[in-house]
Amino acid sequence: MAPVFADAEKQFLATHPCITNLSFSYGSSATLATQIVNGSPADVFVSASEKTMNTVSDSGHAVNTTLFARNSGEIMVNPSSRFIDNITSIASLSESSNAGIKVGLCVTTAPCGALADTILEKAGISRREIADTESPSVEDLVSKIEMGELDAGIVYHSDCVYALKSKRAVCVSIPAVENATNGYYVAALNTRNVTQQFVDFVSNTAFTTSLQSKYGFLAP
Repeated sequence: MAPVFADAEKQFLATHPCITNLSFSYGSSATLATQIVNGSPADVFVSASEKTMNTVSDSGHAVNTTLFARNSGEIMVNPSSRFIDNITSIASLSESSNAGIKVGLCVTTAPCGALADTILEKAGISRREIADTESPSVEDLVSKIEMGELDAGIVYHSDCVYALKSKRAVCVSIPAVENATNGYYVAALNTRNVTQQFVDFVSNTAFTTSLQSKYGFLAP
């Protein structure tokens, strides 16, 4: 979402001249949800899973919630990894298939970790069979793969689309029978007019179409 909202900020400010600044805080949806429930100030919450959005909604902080996109899983591989030609499936991420391979997953409490667990379950593989590192967020996991600290990891398809453009990684598709999706939700956290304007912007067809064509997200 970081590159998405870097572009979105320019578009939103250009079409809302009375608003002069937007401030974003990035991190795992689960972490952000906890911060909001505990009183951290925010106007809008964007979550990569229904579960973390429900954490905020159930606490009474969300005024309304909208599903605006979905994302699927994909295997990201460091282009310099010695295992690059051997990574062809979820099963190839295990030590039994490629001895010495270093693989990362997001922690199970993060949406990207929950997505990975669903994919692993469908593939009949346990987390402990492949995970050498557990990252607090998908941004952290992607960085470790791009820098070569890890050979590979299960990330979002949108992360692969963005990394491929800059040639910082290569990616391996996960078959539909093993893959899974996350829903992306946006919620207003107060009744301010400016808050609703941003929620409406994220929910509108122009923005969601851009998410799909430019960043690799799926339709809601």
